[in-house]
Amino acid sequence: MMRKYLTYILMLGFPLLGAQTKVAEKAAYQEKWTSLDTQNTAMAFDADVKLSDAEIALDKKLFQIRKQFLTETEKQHIPLYSRSFNEIKPLIESSKLFKVIQTMPKGALLHTHSGGLANAEWLIAAARKYKECYVYDQKDNDQFIFGQLGFFENGKVPNGFVNLNQKLNSDAGFEKQLHELLLLKRDNLCSYTDYWIEFEKRFQRINLLLPYRPFFKEYYLKGFQDLAKDNVQHVEIRYIFDELYDFEHGKYPLEKTITDLQEIVKQMRQTNPQFSLKLIYSSFKFLDSESIEKQLDIAFKLKKQFPDMISGFDLVADEAAGNSINSFQKNWTKINEITKKSGIEMPLFLHAGESNSVFNKNVLDITLLNNQRIGHGLNLVYFPKSMELIKQQNKLVEVSPISNQILGYVSDLRNHPARVLLSSGVQCSINSDDPAVYGYEGLSYDFWVAYINWELDVKALKKLVFNSINYSSLNKNEKKQAVEYLNTQWNDFVQIANQQLN
Repeated sequence: MMRKYLTYILMLGFPLLGAQTKVAEKAAYQEKWTSLDTQNTAMAFDADVKLSDAEIALDKKLFQIRKQFLTETEKQHIPLYSRSFNEIKPLIESSKLFKVIQTMPKGALLHTHSGGLANAEWLIAAARKYKECYVYDQKDNDQFIFGQLGFFENGKVPNGFVNLNQKLNSDAGFEKQLHELLLLKRDNLCSYTDYWIEFEKRFQRINLLLPYRPFFKEYYLKGFQDLAKDNVQHVEIRYIFDELYDFEHGKYPLEKTITDLQEIVKQMRQTNPQFSLKLIYSSFKFLDSESIEKQLDIAFKLKKQFPDMISGFDLVADEAAGNSINSFQKNWTKINEITKKSGIEMPLFLHAGESNSVFNKNVLDITLLNNQRIGHGLNLVYFPKSMELIKQQNKLVEVSPISNQILGYVSDLRNHPARVLLSSGVQCSINSDDPAVYGYEGLSYDFWVAYINWELDVKALKKLVFNSINYSSLNKNEKKQAVEYLNTQWNDFVQIANQQLN
């Protein structure tokens, strides 16, 4: 009888023991998986953010809105991820998510350029009101290009220029044509165009407009109003300085640009009390070291006069065509020398890594210089040690997703390098670069494409928004006030959004 029981135990007990072992192995594996997932999450750029109950509720609602949106695009067979920003812009504008993001406080726009702010439609309408505004309507030559605008005194109009208002009145199709010439679009992601050449032409077409003082004032007021309307409270412009002029007084000293901008900010504060502005003195990567030295002398002079307006220094232009950051070592050394002598600090805010190539090594210099923030930093992911150092040095990368797509660096925004930066703990902010050239205003579009394509959540949105103020060049006191204001705005947004999305 005992032998019979032993047989049953052998038959039934061992399989049961084997099953228990498999369960234990599965549990151990799952525990390791959960631990690894937790460790990865702990490395992310927003790991220190703790959400309130209201923020968690909003996060769930936005997650559902995104899920519904993506389900609907799939049902309609819309190839969302393989289309350009220009193609999906109407889809963005009609989405429920966009309307929520428009109401979200954005903090600061840390990366934009002089001449890239006020929209083209407004620009044409505003310029035509001036009887002294002309447009070049002949074939491109060494001096001017078709569609180039400028202000000229009577009797001093260059050959090929015609009065803008008269041209628009006499040629029914010219306004639409001019509008297209002022925008840079990708009608699809497969067509070949030298986008940097076309990009620079957009700036060339308006570079004779902006120094004209009456128009300059209108232009920046409009640009700031568009940003404030999109809930941006602080702006930092990579500014290319040029002498303002009018036909009554002639040219003004460079200081007039800053005092005029200060007056425009005062005007803005009548309706937007927290609005603020800083300028990053900018020159060009294609200039030689001697030319940059002269630019630095001017930058230091202006910073001494306007320490609260001039934040630092940058070099702009196509990185593939310009000189490397490393080639300007003589200039970076001089900055340190001038700072030691004068006590005036000139931090760098350099464009670096706006490239898909591992041969572009500009990001290496960023960790070795007094560089506060990195413009674009697309190829930073190819340099793991530099990425680690930038994280350790707590430097911010200014990310401009739509600009990166339009200029051809990232087609499918799901594959944007910023996703790697964010998950690796590199701090970033969202920026629009040159929205006027790309055919939109504000920051909502860039936040929308980031939220959809990078699978962000409210925690990530909050961190990106607050990063923009915390890594701004506002001084300690200004920053404290700006953060307090942003906190109030953010909490109001969360409460109102939750109510509206019930």
